[in-house]
Amino acid sequence: MNKADLKKGVVDEKQINDWKEKYGGVYALPVEDKTAYLREPKMKDFKRAFTAMTNDGDLAFGEELINVLFIGGDDEIKTNDDYFFPARKEMRDFFNFDEADIETEGNNSIITIGDVKCKIRSITRNDIKLAEKKNPSGKPFVTQEKLFDVVVLEKDAVFNDRDNAVIRFPLYQAIEKLQNKKIAMLKKL
Repeated sequence: MNKADLKKGVVDEKQINDWKEKYGGVYALPVEDKTAYLREPKMKDFKRAFTAMTNDGDLAFGEELINVLFIGGDDEIKTNDDYFFPARKEMRDFFNFDEADIETEGNNSIITIGDVKCKIRSITRNDIKLAEKKNPSGKPFVTQEKLFDVVVLEKDAVFNDRDNAVIRFPLYQAIEKLQNKKIAMLKKL
């Protein structure tokens, strides 16, 4: 398959299988008569997109994510607003991860994601301060990574892969829930 065909969106089964071997998950993103092919995102891709959003707004998030994940297909999906806007809207499907289960064990919590587990101790204000200090530039997800490193007691090996979004997003959501066990609501009087 030549590059000109790939830019026009002409992709065959062999090319898709080559991409799967190279990238793991591969997605087709059809928009009317055009199709973009995207590789599965890693945490570093989400970090780049969230940094772009922080610096340049919501639109930049979609631009960055589509550009970094694009491996072939019709370039117009990246460059023509009529195709880009609906493609950008579909990017939210990359955030559909399994939810973690949380069990309490004394002062500790067992977080289960699919068939993998980790045990963390109770999170304190000092733990959060320490994690924040280890992320002075405020990079996306780094504080959560550092906080997990501080409070983890036991973990399956898969938790060592900081770029595994399938594990990291549910883990970070579980840690957030554990920080906010009580409900607070500000009321104007």
